[in-house]
Amino acid sequence: MSPTFENLTFYFGSGLDETNDTHYNGFQMKNGFGDQLREWRKLRKKSQLELALDAEISSKHISFLETGRAKPTKEMIHRLSDVLDIPFCERNLLMLGAGLSPCYSDQKIDDPAMKSVSDAIHFILKQQEPYPAMLISSSWKVLRVNDAAKLLFAILFPGSFPVGQNLMELIFHPDGFRKYVINWEEVSSYLLGRLRQEARLGKRENFDLFQKIASFLPKDQTEFVPKENLPLISIDVSFEGKVLSFLSVISSFGTPLDVGLQELKIETFFPNNKETAETMSHLASAVGN
Repeated sequence: MSPTFENLTFYFGSGLDETNDTHYNGFQMKNGFGDQLREWRKLRKKSQLELALDAEISSKHISFLETGRAKPTKEMIHRLSDVLDIPFCERNLLMLGAGLSPCYSDQKIDDPAMKSVSDAIHFILKQQEPYPAMLISSSWKVLRVNDAAKLLFAILFPGSFPVGQNLMELIFHPDGFRKYVINWEEVSSYLLGRLRQEARLGKRENFDLFQKIASFLPKDQTEFVPKENLPLISIDVSFEGKVLSFLSVISSFGTPLDVGLQELKIETFFPNNKETAETMSHLASAVGN
């Protein structure tokens, strides 16, 4: 891992007691609510007093919750979770650690109950044609792609298929997408910084992904430093003597109440110049004919 990055602190989600071998959401549940709350507070770099002020409760009550002298209600767990920006999956673990039932469902995108969500995602991906778009998880696993994304991957990686693979690994691997990116230093520094920040949010899979991606990079990889007067970074790709330049937009559902739905992201790519727009339109037309 690059020495320019400080050691990351991450949190293993936990739930019941030390003798319970039950697993929930991929983590072994060993600690109760108080231990979990303390870890999340430290992860967010807040003192008991700061957390109490933000949650509008007394610091004494925070202390009692962490030591087990007080039991939280679901309302209190929601309040503290909002202040600490805790993901839904980890809020469920807090509930279990407090002896309460989880509040958030965790349904798959292909479940019948998620049909309206699935249809909305299909519509967004389809509307993005002839430009690439994909549905990705919080850990950057590619779940769905539109025809334009399939086409672009087929051109750059003949015989491959992105669905089921990790987008960041596809980008950063020495034999991956990086060899086509003209402004690689700029793009890689920015994305690595983003992965580093996501690893700090507390999910083990994000921490593991950051470590794996960092291992692909030289040890002297530097922090991202934005250029002056640059509104956003484009991804510039070399293709058959042309430069395809894309702008990336990542969207999420605004009112999720499901663990899986909260973690879904839709990444859409828009042309950053006329040549890119014309090339993608031409490629789509050629395939259509």
